[in-house]
Amino acid sequence: MTSLLLLAFALEPAATAPVLHRLEPFGGTRGATAEVALAGKNLQTFESVWFDTPDLRWANTTEVKPEQVRGRIEVAPGAALGPHLLYVRTRDGRTNSRLFNVLQFSTRAEAEPNDRREVAQPLTLQAQVVTGYLPERPDVDFYRFTARAGERWLFDLRSMEYGSHLECDMTLLDQHGKQVAFNDDRDEYLETPLLEHTFASAGTYYLKLDQYRGPQGVNCGSNCGYLLEISQLHRVESAYPLGAAPGAAVKVELTGTGLAKLDATELRAVRLGEYYRLTFPFTIPVHARPDQPVTISGHLSKGAVSFALPASAPTGLYRLWTHSPTGWSDSLSFQVATPSAAERIIDGQLTGANKELRYPLEGRRGQPIHAYTLAAQLGLPAMDTVLELFDARGKLLAEHDDLMSGQGTVIGNPDSSLYYTPAADGPLELVVRDRIGRVGPGFSFRLHIRSAVPGFALLAEPEEFSMRRGAESEYVALLIKEPGFAEAVDVWFEGLPPGVTAERGRFRADQVFGPSGDGDNVLIPEVLLKVRASANAAPGEHPVRLLGRRVGGGEPVEAFTTVWIGPPGKRNDVRRPVPAVTITVR
Repeated sequence: MTSLLLLAFALEPAATAPVLHRLEPFGGTRGATAEVALAGKNLQTFESVWFDTPDLRWANTTEVKPEQVRGRIEVAPGAALGPHLLYVRTRDGRTNSRLFNVLQFSTRAEAEPNDRREVAQPLTLQAQVVTGYLPERPDVDFYRFTARAGERWLFDLRSMEYGSHLECDMTLLDQHGKQVAFNDDRDEYLETPLLEHTFASAGTYYLKLDQYRGPQGVNCGSNCGYLLEISQLHRVESAYPLGAAPGAAVKVELTGTGLAKLDATELRAVRLGEYYRLTFPFTIPVHARPDQPVTISGHLSKGAVSFALPASAPTGLYRLWTHSPTGWSDSLSFQVATPSAAERIIDGQLTGANKELRYPLEGRRGQPIHAYTLAAQLGLPAMDTVLELFDARGKLLAEHDDLMSGQGTVIGNPDSSLYYTPAADGPLELVVRDRIGRVGPGFSFRLHIRSAVPGFALLAEPEEFSMRRGAESEYVALLIKEPGFAEAVDVWFEGLPPGVTAERGRFRADQVFGPSGDGDNVLIPEVLLKVRASANAAPGEHPVRLLGRRVGGGEPVEAFTTVWIGPPGKRNDVRRPVPAVTITVR
């Protein structure tokens, strides 16, 4: 048993294996060329950069050192906005993955010194992205600009969900240094700041960015960059419903600011780099598969958007993108799923006097019930569901609050997942409410009800497993338990290349999955699988499958691996699925 945070240190690659710590900057503008530095170690045998899309291309290399590679990334004019996966290939193998963001606004680099208001970096208040870096905890970045009275501006700092490990706050100051506005966490679950401000008077203002300085003493290590997006974009804060079925026509009510000027909206299938709020455990649909470029256009009318989903629309997660003359904005995910006789899917919203919604069920003796919600995982900023199951006499039979208690994007997941097996036939009632009784447009949810017993997800770690011919190493399988799961699980590899063998492993039923004593780590059951490469094993990158099955039988579960972002021994706040487990033989 080990903590998730210590695991990253235990799996630090061997001295000769290449490692990618960060990109500077970790974003570039559509249709432009970005000059970037790839910082890491053991990069001296650099060969190329792999991207998850042909719309990004490594144009040329200008410098190669063991700790850094410099070059240029060409971004196609039609490249999908948002984060994309990349990694570096060297003659000694490939690195871990990182994220590179495609931006819609032009970029400007932070210029030091700007750590005091007196030497604040001047900016023109216009749509742009400032690419910056806070490498040391004492570092502070100040920006100075002039605003006009009545202007509304968004200051959106992007780090944790976009590829950096930086946690910081944002303060708006007037010309005398008096605080005008402040933000630390943009909502109840994401720890990056956002300020939406309408200036009451014209004048000179300052924006101050400062690292988190709380009691935990968290440091972002070597990956401390940020993308400060300054714009007049609209904001979609909530939507109802949060999903629909393939072939359905659905009208989605939107709430937010600046929505009167919307002129286009789209549902775009989530790319691997876009799985925002993927926490462990999770109930959102995660497909570790190659990206599917599916886009569904909507029709706007009076604060709502209508979508006609084709019957062929793949199920899974989509992002809701909206456009106005100020640009594109995304903030919420949307689930496309097919209800059936075996699984009900209900869209609900807590409004007015309806502080809870009740759904009748027919219980069958010995037939398990699984009910779970999607709300915070889809991007709602405050919804914290609670599920309660009652019998016909009003007796509470089962309840569930959070998938995992915790703070922010580390382990916090306030959606709910309730399991119950009735002991007798009879009517039941399922209640959905917000934990503290809140209601309003932002308190909607998707409720899934099916017959199922607790199960598990399987993770493979690390994503860039590398070993030499003639060597033996250990690979880590991690077990993500659903609430109530307490069974032994066998794990094994399939599809190993010629000359590579691996042992099978077994998770014990009593291995603990849950928060540790400090409240900021999560204990995850692990099994070490010995992997051996013979002296004549085939060199190169080999995709393989890691599978798991309950010892008592059942369908096998395939592991996926993830992009971990964060310094060794510290928090890992960004998780993105990777389509295949890869073993590299050097």
